[in-house]
Amino acid sequence: MSQINQGTCAYTYTVKRGDSFYLIARRLGVPLRDLMNANPTFEPTRLMVGDVLCVPHCAAEETPAPEATPPVQNPPEATPPAENTPVTPIAPPPPETPPAFEGNTNGNTNTACPENRRAVIAEGQTVADLQIAYDKSYRTLEAANPNVDLQNLQAGQTVCIPDINLPCALPASIVMRDGETLSSIAVTYNLPVAQLLRANPCLAPDDFTAGTTVKLPQ
Repeated sequence: MSQINQGTCAYTYTVKRGDSFYLIARRLGVPLRDLMNANPTFEPTRLMVGDVLCVPHCAAEETPAPEATPPVQNPPEATPPAENTPVTPIAPPPPETPPAFEGNTNGNTNTACPENRRAVIAEGQTVADLQIAYDKSYRTLEAANPNVDLQNLQAGQTVCIPDINLPCALPASIVMRDGETLSSIAVTYNLPVAQLLRANPCLAPDDFTAGTTVKLPQ
């Protein structure tokens, strides 16, 4: 049984028969990625009855949780303008876009991506694994690797991992593609599984299949 750092946990959870990371995240209302990151020593496919998992603090904040809104960076507190003084709004700077990068299967790369931001795909590794390992959104990886098929990564292929996430508002809804699942959508858009289910009250977990229109909570 792995040691739990109580300082990083809202509380602990003891694994029961039939449990998985996906089911535990759904039951506790915590993003799947955050639960897995809080327990890096556990193999996701090898949870054992009696294992004690760390439930991160975000879980306590999200039960129950209002529907998420895109984060807004507030400017530093400033002195309010004098009465009757017109205030000119300041437009926010455009989001920084990671440089384009072309990865390939033989490990050769161009210079568009810094060497320390490159990752070599391991056997069986998927784009969801990259998102969890590097805490990156799908859109960020897609923008940094425009000529890489992220849904069909190959062992030995080199991809660029930017050091920042691209900010973006969630679309109102998406149509699921082949291979996508409820848990993979939760990871892609960094949403709790429970919040996705609440936003789609007519869909059961098994209904999240290719061709299904899924509403994303805003």
